[in-house]
Amino acid sequence: MIIGLKRKTVKLITYNPKWAELFKKEEKRFKRTFGDTIKAIEHVGSTAISGIPAKPIIDINIGVKSLEIARGMKGKFKKLGYLYRPFVPGHTKEELKGQELYVKGPETKRTHYIHVTIYNSDYWKKNLLFRNYLRKNSSRAKQYTELKRRLAEKYTNDRETYTKSKERFINETIKMAKKELKKRVTH
Repeated sequence: MIIGLKRKTVKLITYNPKWAELFKKEEKRFKRTFGDTIKAIEHVGSTAISGIPAKPIIDINIGVKSLEIARGMKGKFKKLGYLYRPFVPGHTKEELKGQELYVKGPETKRTHYIHVTIYNSDYWKKNLLFRNYLRKNSSRAKQYTELKRRLAEKYTNDRETYTKSKERFINETIKMAKKELKKRVTH
């Protein structure tokens, strides 16, 4: 299995370099469809971090100028085979504030999550800080791998709890990344 997972379940698989190719394929489709509406597209989540096991679902951030623009993209996303998700189990309205979520694949085999958000918003920056920090810090990436494996064993059929249980680690990592970034800027 390269990509796809049943909703609400957790199964980690070994990092696969083909995930980057699958991201690039979607990136081209989005650029062709949305053009200048998109300010930036980023591959995020664990499938974007070499060496880390992941749920085989490609997470993509699309940065746009405003949420009004994001909301206006629904019809084109539908033509590309994506469904709009106004509500996501396991996430509060506050957590989803500032993004529009689209999913690809049937409930039995979700393949992509597209997070359309304001370019350079806090949500945008946090995803990139986390991804980039783990790409550069192998010891922190190893800790994340161990945490994910423990949680995946414990919450095989409860993705909501699996996701919530990673929040503390993710938030701590983002703080570490911000601190490191601040240090680089001031020196």
